[in-house]
Amino acid sequence: MTSANDCPTHFMASLHDELAELAAECAPRRFALCWLDAEDQDGGVLAWGLAFPNGAAVAIGDGGDPVVGRFVSAESACRFLGRGEDAVLVWLDAPTSNEGPPPGLL
Repeated sequence: MTSANDCPTHFMASLHDELAELAAECAPRRFALCWLDAEDQDGGVLAWGLAFPNGAAVAIGDGGDPVVGRFVSAESACRFLGRGEDAVLVWLDAPTSNEGPPPGLL
């Protein structure tokens, strides 16, 4: 069995480039779950999240809220974590070309 130290430098550089490309193609898409108070014209972030290419999402509460959750979609995270608030899903990254159909809803 060979280790990474036994591989030629050009091979390791090429492999690194391929892995970086693969990671970029498969990277999760960032989002924020925000609360909105139209009457007071105010809002803020409830949670930060990552949506994965398979549609699944994780979200972590912002501030003093220790909420961490796994969801079937970013939209379901918004519905669950936004209960009692006028919650809005805000995408921070553009969709990638490898994203399939929209994730399912709960």
